[in-house]
Amino acid sequence: MAERESALLTVESNAIRHLDSLDRGVRTRFEDFQSKFCWNMHTPGLRLKPLKGHKGLWSARITDDYRAIMCKVGHAHFALIAVLPRGEVYERIEERWDMPVNRVTGALEVVDHSDIRAAISDAKRPVEAPMAPAAVKPETAAKPGLFDPFTTAELIGLGVAEPLMPSIREIRTDQQLIDFIGVAPRLTGEILFALNDGQSLQQVEELVTAPVKIDEPVDTGDLQTAIERPAAMVTSSDRAVAAMLDGGFAAWRVWPHPAQRKIIVRRYNGPARVSGGPGTGKTVVALHRAARLARELDPSEGRILLTTFTKNLAADLDTKLSMLVEGDERKHVDVEHLDRVVHRLAVEGGRKLGKLLGDKELRQWWEELRLERGETEFDAEFLYGEWTEVICAQLLTSRAEYFKARRVKRPRRLDRGKRALVWELVERFNARLAEENAWCWPQLRASVAIAEENRSAGGGHRYRHIVVDEAQDLTPAHWRLLRALAPESTDDLFIAGDTFQRIYGQPVTLGKLGVSIVGRSSRLTLNYRTTREILRTALAIEADAVADDLDGDLDSLAGYRSVMSGEKPAFRPQRDAAAELDEIVRQVQAWTADCSPGSIAVTAPRTGAVADIIAALNAAGVPAGTLSKDRQLGEDLVHVGTMHGLKGLEYRYLIISGIGADGFPFPYIRRLADTDPQRYELELEKARNLLFVATTRARDEVVFTWTGEPSPLLHLAAGE
Repeated sequence: MAERESALLTVESNAIRHLDSLDRGVRTRFEDFQSKFCWNMHTPGLRLKPLKGHKGLWSARITDDYRAIMCKVGHAHFALIAVLPRGEVYERIEERWDMPVNRVTGALEVVDHSDIRAAISDAKRPVEAPMAPAAVKPETAAKPGLFDPFTTAELIGLGVAEPLMPSIREIRTDQQLIDFIGVAPRLTGEILFALNDGQSLQQVEELVTAPVKIDEPVDTGDLQTAIERPAAMVTSSDRAVAAMLDGGFAAWRVWPHPAQRKIIVRRYNGPARVSGGPGTGKTVVALHRAARLARELDPSEGRILLTTFTKNLAADLDTKLSMLVEGDERKHVDVEHLDRVVHRLAVEGGRKLGKLLGDKELRQWWEELRLERGETEFDAEFLYGEWTEVICAQLLTSRAEYFKARRVKRPRRLDRGKRALVWELVERFNARLAEENAWCWPQLRASVAIAEENRSAGGGHRYRHIVVDEAQDLTPAHWRLLRALAPESTDDLFIAGDTFQRIYGQPVTLGKLGVSIVGRSSRLTLNYRTTREILRTALAIEADAVADDLDGDLDSLAGYRSVMSGEKPAFRPQRDAAAELDEIVRQVQAWTADCSPGSIAVTAPRTGAVADIIAALNAAGVPAGTLSKDRQLGEDLVHVGTMHGLKGLEYRYLIISGIGADGFPFPYIRRLADTDPQRYELELEKARNLLFVATTRARDEVVFTWTGEPSPLLHLAAGE
C-alpha cells in the first residue's frame, strides 16, 4: 500500500459551472472526495492518475460515474478545473483544454474550448461533440466580427487569453459575446465586454487591466507561482466551497475577482480604503481580507475586529467569515456591529446604563428644556442637531473646546455669545441625563471614544487589525474610537464603503479624525449583482449627486458597470392607494411562478405602508413577512420592509412602492428647503442615496409604483 501523502486541492473558478450542475447526491460525494484527497491523495478508491494525451492533467474518481479533472501545479498541489461524467473525460482531450499563464496578470487561467465553441455557435450544438466546427448561419457569417477593429497584439496586451483569439474572431453578435463571457476566463470577458460597450483601449487599460496587472516578469511555465498570484481565480477553503455547493454562499463571493484579490493580499503601511458602487464586492474584499489577516495573525499581537454599522449586517458577516476561516484562527476575530462594541466597552468600563432614549425622546427633552428656560433664540431641532452633530460627534467636553469647534454644514453662524448660550443649555441637558440615569447613543459613543483614547495613550490597544464594512455611515465619534482601538501600524485599519450609499449620519473627513488614507485608496467598478438595465436606472437617480470620498475630496461612479443583461425597470403609476396594492399583489404573484417567495422583496418609504402591503399579499394567498433587524426571514416569505431595511440585502425581483412626490423625499425634508437650506441639501442627498441603494438590491428586475405625481428623484431614472 502506498505511503499516505496529503495534498492541497485548489478549486479554480472554471470548475464552478461543473459543480453547480451536479445533483445533490454527487455534490455530497464531491465534498467527501475533497476531504479524502487532501488527507491522502493516494487513497486507493480515488484512482488518481495522469491523463494520457494531455501533459499536466490528472483525473481522480468522485463516484463511479464522475471524475475530477485537475491540473498539477506543484509536487502535491492540484487545481480542480472541471467535474465530468466518466465517459467525457477522454473526448478530444488533447484539443479541449488549455491552461495558459496570463502574460499581463501572471495568473493561471483555464480555457475549455468545448464550452467556448458551444457558446459562439448559433446552432447551439450539444456538448457531446465538443470540438465539432461551430455551425454558423450564413447571415451571421457575413457580419463583421465585433472585435475586428482591434489587433491581436492589442487584445493580448490588455490581458485577453491568447488561446482564445481564433474564437474571439468568430464573435459577430452581442448574444454570442454574452454566451462567450459566461464560459471564458473572467478578465478576458471583462475586456471584451468593455470594448464592445464603446470604451477605448486606453479606458479599458485603466479600468480593467491596470488593477490586476503585475510589474514583475512572468514565467509562463511556473504554474505554482501563477496559481498563487492575486489574479488567479481560486480558493482552497473547504467550507467556502461546501457553502457554495449548498447554495448559501454565492460563487462570486468564494472566488474574488482579480482586482479584489489584489486588494485582499496587499500590505498597507497604515489605514487603507476600498470604495465602489453597490454590488462591486466591497464586502467580499472586507471578508477575505479579515480571513487573510486571521490566518496570518500572531495571537500574541492581539485580536482582529470585523465591524459594520448595523446589527443585521454584522450577523451576515459573522456567518460568511466562518465559511472562509475556521478553528483557532476564527477564534481570534470578533465580529460585532460598532455600537455593540461601544456598549460592551462602556459596561466593561463600569458604566451603569439606565434608560435608553431614542431620537424622538431626545427631541422632546430638548423642547422641554427650551420651554423651561424660556429660550427663543434656538428651536429644539437646532439644539438637538448641535448637540449630536457637533458636541457629541467631536467629543467636546468643555466650553473652550466648543468655542473652537468646526461646524461643517450646520445652519446659522454662531458668535461667542450664542455659543456660550448653547453650551449652557448643553450642560443643563447633560445634568438631566445624569439625574434620571438615562443615556443615548450619541453621548455614549463620545464617552467611550474618549475613554479609549486615554487608554491607548498608555500603549493599551484592544485590537491588532480592524476591518470596517459600510464605513460611510459611521459617525466622527465612531472613527475616533476605531483609531484608538488599534495601534498605528501595518494593516491597522481597512475600510470598505461607498459614500453614494450614505443613508445615515453626515459627511466626515477621516484625515481630521486621525485616520489618514492618503495614497492607500482603491476603487472597484464592476457590479456582480445588478443587470446593466437596472444599473443605468440607478445611475440616473444619482445623476445630480455629489459625494465626498471620506478624505476631503469628491468621489465618483465613473466606470461603474455590469456584464449582465436583463429586463428594463418598469415605471407604473397608479390611480390610488388601492390600485397600487392591487398592482403589487399582481406582480408578486407573477414572479412567484418563477422563484421562491424569499427571492422577492417589496419596499416602501414609510413603516405604515409595510403593514398594508403585507396584509394585501397575505389576503391574496401570498405569504409575506416584515424585514427587521431582529428577524431573519427565510425563503418561504416575500420580504417586505422600508428602504432602510433593505440595506445590505439582495433579491432577484424587487418592487419599490410609494415613490410619489407627496411621500418621497420625506415631507420633513421638503420643509427644510426654506428653514434650513444646508440641512435640506444634506437630507436630500441621503434620500437620493436611499433610493439608489434600494434600486441596486435587485438582480433581475425592479418595478417602481406610485400614486399622483412621481417623486422628482425618479424623473431622470424614468427618462423624463
